[in-house]
Amino acid sequence: MLAITVQTESGPALARPSADELAALLRRIGGDDDHFAVAERIPGADQVFLQTWRDGAGPFAVEHRDGGPDQHFRAECADAGAVAEVFLAWARGTESWQTALDWRPADLYSTPGLDAQTRAAAEERARTDIRTGFWTAEEVAQGVCDAFDPDETPVTVEQARRIVAQLWQERLAEQAQWPAQTDPDRVARAFGALASQGLTALMNFTCCGSCALSEVAGERAEGDRGFVFFHYQDTAAAADGHGLSIRYGAYPDSGADSAAIGRAVTAALAAVGLPVAWDGDPTKVIEVTPLRWHKRLPSGR
Repeated sequence: MLAITVQTESGPALARPSADELAALLRRIGGDDDHFAVAERIPGADQVFLQTWRDGAGPFAVEHRDGGPDQHFRAECADAGAVAEVFLAWARGTESWQTALDWRPADLYSTPGLDAQTRAAAEERARTDIRTGFWTAEEVAQGVCDAFDPDETPVTVEQARRIVAQLWQERLAEQAQWPAQTDPDRVARAFGALASQGLTALMNFTCCGSCALSEVAGERAEGDRGFVFFHYQDTAAAADGHGLSIRYGAYPDSGADSAAIGRAVTAALAAVGLPVAWDGDPTKVIEVTPLRWHKRLPSGR
């Protein structure tokens, strides 16, 4: 078994694959919803990885990184077998992978062909999603692509990835200066406590209140008497400095009271040191304000 994990677009991370499993995984890269593979060592080191991207039957774009952006290198290779050998050598810690391809310093951030106005708009969209702290870099990049009309101002996936990569590094540098525990950490602790009290507790759940209310019962665990959540728009508002709106209620068949659910939610939030504004009216949302939305980025790319 190889002391690595491999994350792909199509499924959960594969831990400690065999050489045959890794080779088979890499040979399939390029299909629909299966464009990339990212390998990290076990135990992992921050910003140390080997990854590849491929679209259809085109060449593999292979990249390795050993720390900061100045230690990020790129090569192209059309031979799936050769790419597999590079990954195997890297995973085993042998040096042959270092000379197997024509590695060159990677141009990580430029977006040739994208005009300045469109790039600025794409950066703003990416910053918005990055600030929420819930989306992986790949999800942020896809969101950037989806925000533009492909027939009028298209932003390709590769262009979006380059935009996100730069802003992601900036955010990592910012969060290195944050305190060990932030307000979003406290929110997560409160939601964990509420889940243990028989509530369906969901953070950043679906796009809006209407969708969340129609779907929350599908996430209900056995014995849950009520629910508490905040949705994408709530998260975005918190990231913009407007505080966090918390929504809650009782399941109709539970015999529970929504006001009692609200009191449980406010108690859990207050217990972790968050400021809560709610007048006890079960028809009104609970506001957590003021709030500094310093949520650390997820580790997945």
